[in-house]
Amino acid sequence: MSWSNAFGFMLLVVIAANWLLASKISKTKHRPWLVFACVLNLALLCYFKYMNFFLENLEYAARLKDPDFEIGLLNVILPLGISFYIFELISYQVDVYQGKIEHEKNIVVFGIFVLFFPHLIAGPICRAGQFMPQIHILQKFDGARFYNGIYYFIAGLALKCGIADGLATFVNVIFKSPGSYSGLDNLMAVLGFGVQILCDFWGYSLMALGAALLFGYVLPYNFNNPYGSLSIKDFWRRWHITLSNWLRDYLYIALGGSRTGAEWKTQRNLLLTMLLGGLWHGASWNFIIWGGLHGSALVTNRWFDNAKLPATIKSILRCPPVAWLLTMLVVFLAWIFFRAASFSDAILIIGRIVTPIEGWSLTKLAPLFFELLVIYLPLQWLVHKTTYQFDVTNSTAWRAALGFATLMIFTCIYYVDGNDFIYFQF
Repeated sequence: MSWSNAFGFMLLVVIAANWLLASKISKTKHRPWLVFACVLNLALLCYFKYMNFFLENLEYAARLKDPDFEIGLLNVILPLGISFYIFELISYQVDVYQGKIEHEKNIVVFGIFVLFFPHLIAGPICRAGQFMPQIHILQKFDGARFYNGIYYFIAGLALKCGIADGLATFVNVIFKSPGSYSGLDNLMAVLGFGVQILCDFWGYSLMALGAALLFGYVLPYNFNNPYGSLSIKDFWRRWHITLSNWLRDYLYIALGGSRTGAEWKTQRNLLLTMLLGGLWHGASWNFIIWGGLHGSALVTNRWFDNAKLPATIKSILRCPPVAWLLTMLVVFLAWIFFRAASFSDAILIIGRIVTPIEGWSLTKLAPLFFELLVIYLPLQWLVHKTTYQFDVTNSTAWRAALGFATLMIFTCIYYVDGNDFIYFQF
C-alpha cells in the first residue's frame, strides 16, 4: 500500500474473488467453476506481465510486411509479488476442487494465508494445506523457534548482502558490456552470476523463513544445496523447491505427466512444463530459452535413465565427478540466457568463452571477486548444514554461538548495500 494504493486494493479484490469462487467450487465440485477461477487468475497475471511482450512480438511480426507498422505499448507496471500469490491462489482452488483441503470459511484466515508478509513478494510458494492450519493455532512464544528465526535471518543476510551483492558489483559490469572483457572474465561472470543468484534467492528464502519463525510460523524450505546435484532432475528437486513442486503438481501432472502411455508425450509434457516455467520468470525470449534448455536436459536425463546403453557408458556418465560436471555445464550455460540483456549478448558471451583468442586469460577483475567465490564454499556449507540438515538449537551452546558469530562477522566485513532481490522482478 505504501507503494501503490491501487495495487493494494486490487490484491484485496483478488483475495475476495478467489475466496468466493473457492466457496462455490467447494459446494458444487463443478469443473467449470475451477476453470473460471484459474482463467481469471491467469488473465490478471498475463495482462500485467505479458501483455507488452505479446504486443512487441505482434508488432515485430507485422513489420515483416509493413516496416512502418506501430502498435504501441501499454503503460503497465508489474505489481509486487503477483507471480507468487497468483500461483498460491491457483493451487488453493485446485486443492479445494480435488478435496485435498476444505475451503476456509473465514475470509480473514484466507486473507492472512495470502498476505502473510514474509512470503508475499518473492515466496516461498506456500500451500494452503501446509500454512493455513497454523493460522488457526494460537502461537505461543518458543525460545528455540525464536532463536532459529534470528539465525535463519542472519544466515540469509550473509548470503544476500555478503556474497550475492558483493559479486553483483562485478557481474553486472561484465554482463552490461561482455565484448569489452576477455573470455576468462566472461566465464568468471557466468560463474559469479550462478553463485550470486543462488545466494540472493536462497538468502531471501532464509530471511522469509526466519521472519516467519519469529512469529511462530513455519514456511517450506526452498533450497537444498542445488549445486551439489548429480543430474538435472536432481537439480530441480533442490532448486526453488516450492516452484518445482508447484510446476510438477499443477502443470506437469495436469498435462498428463508420465501417465500418458506414450514416452514421447511424457517428454513433451516435461518440455512444455519447463518452457512455461521459464516464461513465468519473465516476459522475454531469453527466459523461454532458459526454460527450454532445462526442459531439453530433463528430457535427455529421462531418456538416458530408460535407454538400453552399454553398461560402460552408463557407469562413466553416472560417475559422480562426470555427472556433476555435466549437470553444472547445463545449469551455468542456461544462466547465461537467464542473465544476459538480450539473445545477442548471450551468444556473444558464449563466443568469448569458447573462442581461444590471444588475451583470453587476461582479467580486469579485482581480487575481491575471487575472494568472495572462495569464501562462498565454506559459507554455503555452514548455512546448509545449520539450516537445512539439522536444527542449530540442538547443537551445543558454544557451536551455535560460533556459527552465529561467524555469520555476523562475515556480514559486517563484506556487507554491500544497494541491490534489490533478483526475484522481486518476477
